[in-house]
Amino acid sequence: MEKDPIDRVDARAKVTGTATYASEYKAENVAHGFLVGSTITKGAIKTLDTKAAERAPGVIAVLTYINTPKVPGHIANPDDPSKEPIVNRPLKIFNDNKIAYYDQPVALVIADTYERVRHAATLVKATYEKVEHHTNLDEELGKAKMPAGPDMKDYLRGEEDAYKKAEISIEVTYDQPIEVHSPMELGSIIARWDSDDKLTVYTKTQGVQDTQQSVSDMFKLKKENVTVHAEYIGGSFGMALRTWPYEVAAILGAKKIKRPLKIVIPREQMFTNVGSRPSAVQKIGMGTTKDGKLTGITHEAIAHTSSYEEFTEGIVNISKMLYACPNMTGRYRIVSLNTCTPIWMRGPGEATGSYALESAMDEMAYKLKMDPVEFRRLNHADTDPEKKLPWSTKYLKECYDMGMEKIGWKNRSMEPQKIREGDWYVGYGMGTGVFGSFRWGATVKAIVDNNGQLLLQCSVNDMGPGVATMMTKIASDAMGIPVNQIRIEMGSTGLPPGPTQGGSATTANVGSAVHEVCTDIKVRIAELAGKEGSVFHTSRVHNIKPEDLVFADGYITYAKDPKIRITYAELFRQNNLPQLEITRESKGGGP
Repeated sequence: MEKDPIDRVDARAKVTGTATYASEYKAENVAHGFLVGSTITKGAIKTLDTKAAERAPGVIAVLTYINTPKVPGHIANPDDPSKEPIVNRPLKIFNDNKIAYYDQPVALVIADTYERVRHAATLVKATYEKVEHHTNLDEELGKAKMPAGPDMKDYLRGEEDAYKKAEISIEVTYDQPIEVHSPMELGSIIARWDSDDKLTVYTKTQGVQDTQQSVSDMFKLKKENVTVHAEYIGGSFGMALRTWPYEVAAILGAKKIKRPLKIVIPREQMFTNVGSRPSAVQKIGMGTTKDGKLTGITHEAIAHTSSYEEFTEGIVNISKMLYACPNMTGRYRIVSLNTCTPIWMRGPGEATGSYALESAMDEMAYKLKMDPVEFRRLNHADTDPEKKLPWSTKYLKECYDMGMEKIGWKNRSMEPQKIREGDWYVGYGMGTGVFGSFRWGATVKAIVDNNGQLLLQCSVNDMGPGVATMMTKIASDAMGIPVNQIRIEMGSTGLPPGPTQGGSATTANVGSAVHEVCTDIKVRIAELAGKEGSVFHTSRVHNIKPEDLVFADGYITYAKDPKIRITYAELFRQNNLPQLEITRESKGGGP
């Protein structure tokens, strides 16, 4: 059994370049696509001249709203498309001449090489009818509205805006600009139609099952007729949590030219076409007693969304439960701007909300002339104040102690600009972050062959944290199989369904399924070990249970007598089994 940390199992593939990312899959006769973006922020296309691009060397086709087949799922009411809602829907690429944000794709140029398609894309010329656009959140705060849905209603515990009656109070505002996803791997896809109703895509997605579902819905295909591959992701941070218009364009283009089509969006379009953390203005009202006990918190947030779709996240949620406070008011609003729809970004909502809440806690501590850590200790929530339930575990106070010791908190001055190191002022700060603990379902298939090799299969993929390594380590510890005898197959829809890679939940989800399927295998092995003719049976060991056995170093050993043991290969050969295969689903349990 591997007792020490193990090397990342995908490290060699990544550093040697043999790891295959979306745009690197081999597709015979693949063409290249490039999206031409609008040069206005809001309005409509007046004219679109593609003739020069169409005549350029190597160009196969140019798609626009004029000549592109409509996406079946984009027609809300096939019998009367005029009744289709015009708001709160994903962008329907090439659906009409309307422009909702700057750099919105207005044409897809397709050519035989990437160099030729980039050149041809510069030859597409458009004129526009501009209308007034809105991209500044501060200027549009007066138009903020409550998002749709019951979960978006205002939150109230105790007295509304109770901080206003407190002995000590503050009111502070924090502005946060957008943050864009800019991982190493660009947005990429290869789309290939295998027949009129069968599609294969190699795409950058954090969830192959999600992409399979969204694509099958849009193109009205049987779910099983859509195959999605995405084993490796070169970073994402939330950008690949939905199917973007560039992916839909690639599928449309491949359909049009009847050959595989690759699109790799350039770095510039990563800033305009694949979402961002939304900009937000947050106001915190906080009240305490003279000795620092919180009496009221009001957390208000206004964040931006696109003009065509509502995007929401739980910015004010952290303030409901992080500190013991009898009165809490939460208000969340959104403002429509002419941008691409935002998307979840690493610590979505919670990270944005913690920034404001923790900054306000520091400002209140300063006003109270209290140490910021001691102020937090004084208001530590011993039970969940929102749900009024005990925590399963909570070591926040211990975390405070460790952090203070590690960074020399005792040297901190209560007054700013009091400590210098050479020409620099030195500051000491701290903050508390919270994120949900999620448990969704996952299915893992385990195959042990008669050479003691273990294969684990799951459609989950990896955007960098080391999912394959986690699966390998858990299986090695459970089965006693050396890590070099364990192989992982992942990242494709043909494998047992796994969860989306996101929410810091993959280990809880997939790791649980790995552990459970390995446990099932050990039960089956115990049954085989107890059969007549086995080394255990001849040693007069009967009624074997999994807990009677030690699975380590490729052997199955009787715990009470280490001399009685057998290899996986020997056990399987004795039972005439080429391999042992078990599939196990681990049920989810919600947040």
